[in-house]
Amino acid sequence: MTGNKNMYKFIIIAFIIFSLTLASCESKDKTKAFEGNIDVDSDIYLVPIGDVDIKYLEAIVPKLEKRFTTNVYVSADKRMAIPDDAYDYDEQKYVSVYILHEMSKKLTLPPNSRVLGVTNVDIFVPESGYTFFFGQSFKQAKMALISIIRMDPKSYVRGKPNDTLLIERMGKEAVHVLGHLFGLSNVPDNGCVMYLPTDLKSLDRKSDSFCLQCQKDFSALKEKSKKDPTIGAL
Repeated sequence: MTGNKNMYKFIIIAFIIFSLTLASCESKDKTKAFEGNIDVDSDIYLVPIGDVDIKYLEAIVPKLEKRFTTNVYVSADKRMAIPDDAYDYDEQKYVSVYILHEMSKKLTLPPNSRVLGVTNVDIFVPESGYTFFFGQSFKQAKMALISIIRMDPKSYVRGKPNDTLLIERMGKEAVHVLGHLFGLSNVPDNGCVMYLPTDLKSLDRKSDSFCLQCQKDFSALKEKSKKDPTIGAL
């Protein structure tokens, strides 16, 4: 009996050690999964839309260069006014697709580049079911738009200025909408940058980098684009 008890103790201890080791490995793998970048072949241009302070565009350049492994430029000279017809008087917000359409008409940039407009007005998408949007992509035009107003802590009651938090949020949303321009889709994993945030809590919770699945998906898209010229440069 004593021998059997000792054997049971040994099995239990071995199982606990194995479980802890496995959990440790899973934790490390999960952390590693959210340190991902993708290697694109297109330059990215940031353009101020409206009177947004250029310093916010400059602040997210390092993050974008890291995540997309490419050159990122701030085109302050191409600052664009917000079109009057983009304003919705009922919602008291700006229709993002109108701004994106105006960007596609007025902005001329190098072929195969991607453009991110940054504005400080409240944007939304009619009939989307969402109260507000942090950003939107216009894949056909290779352009995207983000608004900083809902990401800015001081936009809320009793909110205090916090540029560090604002820039962190901007970086996440910029990577997200640009990810769509490079062929990636929204994912259900709330830790990946391609998870669709519907409020500040979900935006703050997710990381600013691509999960392993997104990296694999992009690699597959990039290989496909080499064989299919209609896809264009990624």
